[in-house]
Amino acid sequence: MEYVIIGNGVAGVSAAQVLSSKKSSESTITQFTDESIPGYYNRPKIPSFIANNDLRIEDVIAYNMDWYRRKNIDLHINEKIEKINIETNSIDSNKNSYSFDRLLIATGANCRCPPIEGQQLDHFFTMRNLSDALLIRKRLKDGNNAIIIGGGVLGLEIANAAALQGLNTTVIEFFSHLLPRQLDEEGGQLLQEILESRGMSILVDKTVQSVIGSKEVEQIQIKDGKTIPADVVLACTGIEPRISLAKDILKVRMGILVNEYLESSVNNIYAAGDCAEFQGKIYGLIPPSIQQANIAATNMMNSRSEKYQGSKISSTLKVTDLFLCSLGYNGNEHELGYEVMKYIGKEQYVKLFIQEDKIKAAIILGIRKLLPIIKKIYNNELSLSNNLSEIKAIIPNLNEA
Repeated sequence: MEYVIIGNGVAGVSAAQVLSSKKSSESTITQFTDESIPGYYNRPKIPSFIANNDLRIEDVIAYNMDWYRRKNIDLHINEKIEKINIETNSIDSNKNSYSFDRLLIATGANCRCPPIEGQQLDHFFTMRNLSDALLIRKRLKDGNNAIIIGGGVLGLEIANAAALQGLNTTVIEFFSHLLPRQLDEEGGQLLQEILESRGMSILVDKTVQSVIGSKEVEQIQIKDGKTIPADVVLACTGIEPRISLAKDILKVRMGILVNEYLESSVNNIYAAGDCAEFQGKIYGLIPPSIQQANIAATNMMNSRSEKYQGSKISSTLKVTDLFLCSLGYNGNEHELGYEVMKYIGKEQYVKLFIQEDKIKAAIILGIRKLLPIIKKIYNNELSLSNNLSEIKAIIPNLNEA
C-alpha cells in the first residue's frame, strides 16, 4: 500500500506514527509539507519561541529528519501539493506527481483575519507557522507598541511575549471577556484583572476598524473612534480550515466533511485535524486532532475498523504563567440550567457545572493539583457527591453559587 499524508502538523505526524508502527513492511508512507522546517515542531511552543530570542529553530523541532528516516516516513519539505486527482489516485505538487492507495488530508488551518482596513501595511501579521514567528520575533525586538487583536489563547500568549520584552502591549477582544471558548464571563474578568496587574492593557467588547500608516503600521483605530499607537499588529482571531485542495473534489462546508471513519466523500481519501468537519464541528484543538488522526490511520490500513464518535472538549494550557483547564465548556453552559459550584481566590477560579450529580463542564484557573480528580470524575461520569471530599480537601471553600 502507498500511504500519502498531506500536512505535517499534529494530525499529520500522529497519523504517520500510527502507520509507521502498524503497516506492513512492503507499504510506504510519503508525507508532504509546504514549510521548509526540517521536521515536526510543536506549534504550542511558538509563543515561547517569540518571547525568547535565544531559542533557535532547532530548539522547537520535536522530530527531526533522522526521526522520519528511522520511522521509514518519506517526508518532503518545502513541497506544496497543488492538486488531487481522484480519477487516477494521484497528487500533483509543485515538483512532481505521486500515486496513492490511501490519502490523508491533514492540512490544518490558517488564522482567520477579520475585515480590517490596512492589512497590507508592513508589520501587520497573522500567525500559523514558525516562519511567521520568526518575522514577528524580529519586529518585537525593534518596536515599542504591540497591538494583539484577539483575546484567545494564542493572542494572550503572544501578548505576554511582547510584554516580557518591554513593549507597551494592548489586547483587543471582540467578545465581552477574554478566552470566550474556555472561560465564562466571571472567569474572563478575573483573568483580565490579573493580566492588567502585570502591565498589559486589555480592551474587551471592542472591534478594530482600521490599521493606519503610510507604509508601515503606525496606529490602529477602534470603531468607537479611539486610536492607539502601534509598531506591530498581530491578528489572532480564530482559524479557517485549509480546504482549497478539497473544494472541487470533495464535499465541504466549513471543513472537509467526514463520517465516523474519518472518510471523506471520495473513496480512499480521509481527513483529520483542523481541516476536518465531523457532525458540524471543527474542534480546533490538539487532543481531537490526535484522536482523529489515530483513527483515520487505523482505518486507512484496515477499512472501517474503528469508529470516531466525536471528542470531549478539553483544553489544558498555560495562559502566560497561569494554569488553565476547561473541560466540556463551550460558552453557553449558563443557558442550560445546570447547578453551579464555584470558588474565587487570588488568581484562582473554579466553576463546576453539574447535572444529576455529574460534572458536565468545568473551569479551573490557577489550581493545577485539582485537575486529576476533576478529570477522573468528568471523563468517567462518576458521582460528584461520592468524590466531593477529595475536591474539598484541595479547595474547602468550593460552594454552590
